[in-house]
Amino acid sequence: MNNLALTDNQFIQIKNISDTLIEATVHFAKNISKREFIQSVHIFSSIVEGYEAISKIVAVYDTDLKSAKDFLKKIENNLVLTATHLEQKNYIKVTEIVQFSLLPNLERLNKAFTNVRSIKNSTITIGIYFDKQNPIEVYPKERIDALLKESNLQQANLIFFSSEDVNFETKKIDASVFQDGEWKKVSTDFPDVINNIGITAKHQQSITERKLRRMIPFTSFGVGNKFHLPAMMVKYRRFAELLVPFKVVTDEDIVNEYLSNEQMAVLKPISGARGERIYFVKKKGNRFTVSEHQQERILNQDKFNDWIQTTLLKFSYMIQRYVECKTKDGEPFDIRAHMQKDKKGKWQITRIYPRIGSKHSILSNISRGGRTEELKTLLVKEFGDAKGRNYDKELRKLSLELTEYLDRIHNFSLDELGLDLAIDKTGRFWLHEANNGPQSTYHEEARAVNTIGYAIYIAENRIVKHNQFQNSPKQFNVKTSSLPFAKVDSRYRIGMLKSKNEDDKLAVACAYVAHYENVQFYTFTPNDIDYNEMLIKGQFYENGKWVSKIVEYPNVIYDRFRLKGVKGFNSVYEELEGIPFTNEFYGNSISKLEVYDKLKSTDELNDIIIPYKKVEKIRDILQYIDEYGAVILKPEVGSFAKGVHYISKQQNNKYFVVEKDKETDHSEISLRKYLNELLDRGHFIVQQYINTRTIDGQPFDIRVHMMKDRNDEWSFASIYPRIGIHYATISSTGTGGYIGGLIGFLERNLPMKQSNKLEQTIKTVAKNVTNTFTSFYDERFNEIALDLALNTNAAPYLIEVNVNKPGIISHFDIAQLAIPNAIYLAEKTTK
Repeated sequence: MNNLALTDNQFIQIKNISDTLIEATVHFAKNISKREFIQSVHIFSSIVEGYEAISKIVAVYDTDLKSAKDFLKKIENNLVLTATHLEQKNYIKVTEIVQFSLLPNLERLNKAFTNVRSIKNSTITIGIYFDKQNPIEVYPKERIDALLKESNLQQANLIFFSSEDVNFETKKIDASVFQDGEWKKVSTDFPDVINNIGITAKHQQSITERKLRRMIPFTSFGVGNKFHLPAMMVKYRRFAELLVPFKVVTDEDIVNEYLSNEQMAVLKPISGARGERIYFVKKKGNRFTVSEHQQERILNQDKFNDWIQTTLLKFSYMIQRYVECKTKDGEPFDIRAHMQKDKKGKWQITRIYPRIGSKHSILSNISRGGRTEELKTLLVKEFGDAKGRNYDKELRKLSLELTEYLDRIHNFSLDELGLDLAIDKTGRFWLHEANNGPQSTYHEEARAVNTIGYAIYIAENRIVKHNQFQNSPKQFNVKTSSLPFAKVDSRYRIGMLKSKNEDDKLAVACAYVAHYENVQFYTFTPNDIDYNEMLIKGQFYENGKWVSKIVEYPNVIYDRFRLKGVKGFNSVYEELEGIPFTNEFYGNSISKLEVYDKLKSTDELNDIIIPYKKVEKIRDILQYIDEYGAVILKPEVGSFAKGVHYISKQQNNKYFVVEKDKETDHSEISLRKYLNELLDRGHFIVQQYINTRTIDGQPFDIRVHMMKDRNDEWSFASIYPRIGIHYATISSTGTGGYIGGLIGFLERNLPMKQSNKLEQTIKTVAKNVTNTFTSFYDERFNEIALDLALNTNAAPYLIEVNVNKPGIISHFDIAQLAIPNAIYLAEKTTK
């Protein structure tokens, strides 16, 4: 059972929010001092959201965090006063409240959390991790040597590993470590913090990386590509004047129109690095000069349009105004500011330096053959002593302010940035781009000091960072939600995973049964999961209506979504892996041929299996018709009688074909043509037709719906006849079919048979099929529906087995078995 104590992840969550609140409040104070009203309102809203998030958690776990309640009450009063004076633009009063009340109270709250749990004063293990490959095979030797040297100086352990090296069952990693002057493979515990290479968005991360992020703090998060960053800067306005105007290339007209106005432009891949595939284009009349590094081509309009199609539109490109930044000798240059957070979590300039290219090149990138020198030396040489020194000072100041700003709009998650700045002839500063993982060929040791220091800082303070590139815009986000937290108690939590549009009748029935069984019950959809916080927006049935609340992951999941293994939904099941599911079967309909073959292989059910055959050729169908007179032709995979055909041979050598309500007569030639077109669309099974009809001549079958019960044994949820409205196939109730009570139906339509005895025969057959079917699969499932036919002698035959998502007639009958079975799974897991 659960207890009321906060888990490590929950402590990490509130500590992380608390740290961010302090950082945000410091930035808020800076904005207030500069009278930046719009920026101040934006960041104040973030502070309020963070406060509310902490308050919700403390309210639920007040037994653990009583000391925090007093601080939160004071902070709430501070926020109310701040909001009042901010609306009046009373900046002096706001500054006073922040400096002497709000910030001190936030720091006291943070200290209260820090005092509860900490791992300081222990040796930190830092994992250097890359998803696809061991970092020692990816990083340059100089960087690895620098990291090893610095880790010794800062007394931290380093392990290097990839996703293939991680074993979640044993919680061990087969890592590479450098010991006694050589690399060795050792089995080691999970590290305290992970310095990750290859920053990826949530949907691109492997399941291993996503699992690791739940358990261990990561240091590095992305700023997006060359389009996302400027879009964010424009959205939040500040520093937007530094951006070089650009457009995303979606067709050739954009490029031609841009060059008609500007005559010169730079074309960059939206996702690119190291100056690769960057083109400089100059237009003169109907001629276009295209330059890449030191290569140059001259193209006419037609050839230029072809080049756009084959080079630019094949990838994602942006076209940008050309800002001329050249030395007096005609060499292109820019300024790279390598920014990192240090051992105190504060931003530092690791190195700022000019990158100077060849006068024959359009690029200043060192990786493409450029050079560098001291920044102040270059600036003084190019702009004179006074201006050069002033530019040096201003560039350093701008680098820190811009980095802190970019960090803030990325939820304070960044650890390292490479800013590419430029100065044009007028002395105006420009920002070309900001990127992750900047090159550090000539300053690896300086970089390692901050890389190791910041990793230790993250580990010691147990800070877990996230940013918007870790979230999907469609997913529920706890941090931006105003929903209340569900009260946590010692009862089991059962979560029903369902689609957004699923009928709520079963969910309501389950809610009533769960109340009777004294367990918590809620429903949720895949989009209701906050993957980062490991929380769910659950729907709780209270006082006759559904109420949304934030809740922890459940102890067991009643899966009505049933799309495990289906493309596009794997991440949901991977995320919830480790929680017992009532259904582990893969989604979509199971192959009928597979079911028949498996059941037939036992030789124990031969008397109820209808003769069948996989259709390889049209001849297979015709032979079955000749042998049995009438057949059912149905898709190998499918449900709801879609694509099912009844075919019989008439006395005049004609063929009678029925699909739902469509009845047609065919000659053998026209039938062959019809079947040939049908078989081109999929795989089919041909099966003897069992003539199962009511006394009124309507087709029927017997649906037996079985569920696992409180003891995890198969029980009968419902047994009922389904009567069709078409010639030979059963219709669902949604398409006109109807159902009835079993005993009354049997007595009316098979009066010569003892209905009670026949009912028992049906149950025996259903149980034998179910137990045999279950034995073939390792995956557990809690629900199965069998469709049985009765021939003219009332002998039962198996038509189909449905384990995907059988239709429901009596919702309470299902709920009364589903909820106790979910409780069984929860108890089994916690024992």
